[in-house]
Amino acid sequence: MPEHVESVNRIAAFFREQAETANPQWKDKFANFATALEAAKDELVRLYGLTSALPPDLGNVHDLPPELLEELSIAKSDELEDQLVTVINAYGGEATLDQILVGLYRKFKVSQKRRFIQNKLYRMSMVWSVDGKKGVYTTSEPDEFDDLLKDDIESKGFRIDTGNVEDEVPF
Repeated sequence: MPEHVESVNRIAAFFREQAETANPQWKDKFANFATALEAAKDELVRLYGLTSALPPDLGNVHDLPPELLEELSIAKSDELEDQLVTVINAYGGEATLDQILVGLYRKFKVSQKRRFIQNKLYRMSMVWSVDGKKGVYTTSEPDEFDDLLKDDIESKGFRIDTGNVEDEVPF
């Protein structure tokens, strides 16, 4: 868990302890401080989840206790990977390479070469290329079954048209 979240946890616990032993005029104030800090901790965990590259199958792991995190075999991502995932998610989960380069600069003041970012995105396990769109990346894992089924149907000469699908079945 990031050190800031752990610090807020310790301070909230301190105020909870103080609320139990304080005189009546301070009890509610200490309890309110603890509640506000716990809400701040939850918000920090949520923000860390949005701004860091997480294993897609585990979800947000920032709220887990340190002893459990030590037991997990999660590959540590570097800061640039976290930034790339954050930028792609900021564009709605799908972004072009140009958007990623601009987003990196605007959000993090990071300037990188196009080829370097392409290579980094290719090697990342939580970012995928969007089929049929050159230079577009997503943080949503593609469904391999749908792609295989689509390729199989198209290889038999049929065309899949997903546009203008009506809500009602005509029969």
